[in-house]
Amino acid sequence: MTIIHLLVVVGLVQSVFLGGIVLLLIANRRRSARQGRASAAVAAQLAVPVQAWLVGEGSVDDVARILAQLSVDLALEQAIVIATSRAASTQRDAFAAAIQDARWVEAVLARATSRRWWRRLDAARLLAVVAAPRHRDLLRRLLDDPHPAVQGLAAASIPRVADFDAVARLLDRLPERSAVVRLYQFSMLKECWWLATPALLARLTPDAPVPLLETWINLAETIATSDVLERVWMLRAHPDALVRLAVARALKRYFHPAAEAALLVFLSDDDWRVRALAARSLGTLGDAAAAPRLAALLEDRHWWVRFRSGLALAQLGEEGRRALRHARGSGDRYAAEMAAMVSGLSPGSVTELSEA
Repeated sequence: MTIIHLLVVVGLVQSVFLGGIVLLLIANRRRSARQGRASAAVAAQLAVPVQAWLVGEGSVDDVARILAQLSVDLALEQAIVIATSRAASTQRDAFAAAIQDARWVEAVLARATSRRWWRRLDAARLLAVVAAPRHRDLLRRLLDDPHPAVQGLAAASIPRVADFDAVARLLDRLPERSAVVRLYQFSMLKECWWLATPALLARLTPDAPVPLLETWINLAETIATSDVLERVWMLRAHPDALVRLAVARALKRYFHPAAEAALLVFLSDDDWRVRALAARSLGTLGDAAAAPRLAALLEDRHWWVRFRSGLALAQLGEEGRRALRHARGSGDRYAAEMAAMVSGLSPGSVTELSEA
């Protein structure tokens, strides 16, 4: 075969491939349009009974009967919309009770064993609506799913299932999760703090592995109840800098004199990251008595520590501003420059940068 023949064959193959892609796009567009029309028709069919139920003039059973007549996928999409966008929080339990024994609900939840992650995601989405204590095993399966999207969304069912063992297992696996999944699961655990608190208190101990302990302290910062923050405060002298770093960050949520005392000690920590975070937390707590110590850190050898200390002083009201004005005339060039820069910031900029 000559080179010309080879090029002709390659060209034909590429043309067929390109034509296949075009046909696939056209077919997908038509399928999406059909699905859109079907969803719009179903939404219109449901509009009246849903509105009547929401205002107390109809029954949720009327809504459930219409959903039962739809295809599984259409029923799933409409149920998610009703539960998350239409129904008030006080009405969601009634909606869940009305649909939880429907065949289409069982079909969707059965997708939890599918090989395709998006089918398992369907099960997690619906479980967040209809979950009950009897779904403990299903919840645990979805929380341990290999796909991050399924792991994250499964956590939305935790408050409804109220499984202490599942929460404890989730805490142990939090460091393995991606940052996005972990943050979402933090928010869900905060919502059911009464479930998470006992397991968290049992794990906030000095002998816990550092990666786990750091994650649990971050969770304690999110939950921010006085008992978990007190336990975090007890870890202030931990030998590992990463743990002290997490403690310094979390203590900004602990409005207690003991927290301010610990943060003042952290201002002398050997690790500059701990000093910087301690300054940030003191600024958040707003104790003007910390101004002299923060002013001294304007001469720290690390720029980030000087920056955080300057921002913290700007948050302490007139006492902090006075310290910044004094530092602008300091013989230390770096302290004077940092004080001048922070003094020129607006209150809104100070707040924004402090929270960053």
